[in-house]
Amino acid sequence: MSLTDKKNILFTRSLSSEHIMYAEKLGLEVTAKPFIQIDLMPLSKEKTDLINSKPKSNWIFTSQNAVKSIAENLSSLIALGEKKVFAVGEKTAEELLKIGIEALLPEQHNSQSLLLLLEKQSASSYIHFSGNLRQNNISDFMTEKEFDFEEIECYQTNLYQPDVTITDFDAICFCSPSAVYSFFNRYKINETVPCFAIGSTTAVKLLDFSEHVVMSENTNVYSLLEICHNYLNS
Repeated sequence: MSLTDKKNILFTRSLSSEHIMYAEKLGLEVTAKPFIQIDLMPLSKEKTDLINSKPKSNWIFTSQNAVKSIAENLSSLIALGEKKVFAVGEKTAEELLKIGIEALLPEQHNSQSLLLLLEKQSASSYIHFSGNLRQNNISDFMTEKEFDFEEIECYQTNLYQPDVTITDFDAICFCSPSAVYSFFNRYKINETVPCFAIGSTTAVKLLDFSEHVVMSENTNVYSLLEICHNYLNS
């Protein structure tokens, strides 16, 4: 395949060399420009004491970043014991396994499916490890159920808007609602340019800015690249 046949894709996050090689095999020319920056936060003594004061509370992780933050502070937390740990997304669960924690996953890799799973549980006490730009659906659910619930903010998502020439790209890929917001806070795109999203939460956010949204239900970059290839060559 010649270079002229390749579709130019803008990814609004960083990609590994393996991702880029896979894209090239599919005939995609990928440019990775992160539109958010993540800062992991150390757990304060106040937060650590709060977590340890609730030894029976189940844990919820909706982001790899939250897991990475807790991994740096795990030694200060009491043992898991019999509590359950819930995760949204395969990659989040994989990060938890790296620190010896096996998580329960909902059928679909999104927070709405997580809430359906939580409804089936007998527990009524939860701790959600999250970032500063979290969605409110989990906390709203906990309030409605009158569960004992704490949110522990353990990472910061900062918006970042690099210089790009939007007209150079045949499609744009998003992996988080925060990246969607950051991108469209600076740029506008032609309505014919498709926007690809990982997961329903990101797709719903994209619909605020574009009607041309294509979603990957699998929460990994390889799946998103395959969908880009198939869609742009159909």
